[in-house]
Amino acid sequence: MQILSASEKTVSIGSGTANAAISFENMTASAVAVQVETKNRRFTGLGFSSYGRYGHGGLLRERFIPRLRAAQDKELLDDSGTFDPEKAWAVLMQDEKEGGHGERSGAVGVLEMALWDAFAKSQDMPVWGLLAETFGHIDDSGPAVGECPIYASGGHYLLSSDDARGVADEAKRSFDNGYAYFKLKVGGAPESTDLARIHAAIEVAGSPRLVAVDANGMLGGAESSGRLDALDRCGLGWIEEPVAPLDFNGLAGCAGSLDTSIATGENIFSEADAANLLLFGGLRAGKDKLQMDPLLSYGVIEYMRMIQFAESRGWSRRDFHPHAGHQMALHMVAGLGLGSHETASVHDGPFSGVDEGTRIEDGIAIVNDAPGLGIEYKPSLYRYFDGLLAG
Repeated sequence: MQILSASEKTVSIGSGTANAAISFENMTASAVAVQVETKNRRFTGLGFSSYGRYGHGGLLRERFIPRLRAAQDKELLDDSGTFDPEKAWAVLMQDEKEGGHGERSGAVGVLEMALWDAFAKSQDMPVWGLLAETFGHIDDSGPAVGECPIYASGGHYLLSSDDARGVADEAKRSFDNGYAYFKLKVGGAPESTDLARIHAAIEVAGSPRLVAVDANGMLGGAESSGRLDALDRCGLGWIEEPVAPLDFNGLAGCAGSLDTSIATGENIFSEADAANLLLFGGLRAGKDKLQMDPLLSYGVIEYMRMIQFAESRGWSRRDFHPHAGHQMALHMVAGLGLGSHETASVHDGPFSGVDEGTRIEDGIAIVNDAPGLGIEYKPSLYRYFDGLLAG
């Protein structure tokens, strides 16, 4: 497989929303296209950044795309002449020091996403099928390969309003659309406001177990213990990121005191970081949820290393619930047998809903079996590639 071209453009995905920690008003993302040739046929792979970080254009244009373009065929192929994702990962990470992940892990992740899309298209397979074939699908009583539980994430603080009625309306739309759970933001408003928003969502859901909350790390410290206790008494499905991402001591305290499941890990970007999280964060295998995001974590290859370490500590793939709602996460959850897929409940955004070939039935996504990731079948996402694919 020969790399013919690779390019990136930084796009605006800003919205008038916020969580407890940041506003999304000026958010950007990277759209990436990689054109490859194999067996005299050309394929274009597409990648798009994860949510909640900014675009990676500088890193991609200065370091990672030039390395990919300069790679010889033998540096990307296995002994049978087939594209080798691990060798491609090594090309991208050439001369990169261990640790200090910063933004580079997201740059590598989005470029690797485009390579998987191109490779799957060259094999006439959906990415979920290629992942299942490459790494295996968990063999248990969960959904079959190509299917996965799916839930809606929303309940952001609007820059104009944060009323409970709006949260209830959003939750109702999500359940009406077939999603299994609804997650909303907390920690960015007074406790009474947050509890009103939570109870509005619970009333719509019919059960607190169908509602989860995300504090975006803003409930650490002794002054927040009462707020965490109040959330724990709600009987929610899970409490996400109660404390800062690298506050493993605080996280262990939460795990030791909360009956509610904890979800965390979206700001953990490597196998080494994941190991520290599991060794020192006090998390409970089979109860808590690991949300490492493959696009923010150097892509599939490093993500599989995280899974393998977690499995060695008694965790299951079903304990992994990737952050963000991008197409790569959808295919990884469906292909590898992970716990669930998150998608934004707002309308017409790049992380909203699913592509046109994917169905949602009773909380389960039956994922598109078209070759690749299906980005071309999601107009709210594919529009960001305008101009990048010209020529």
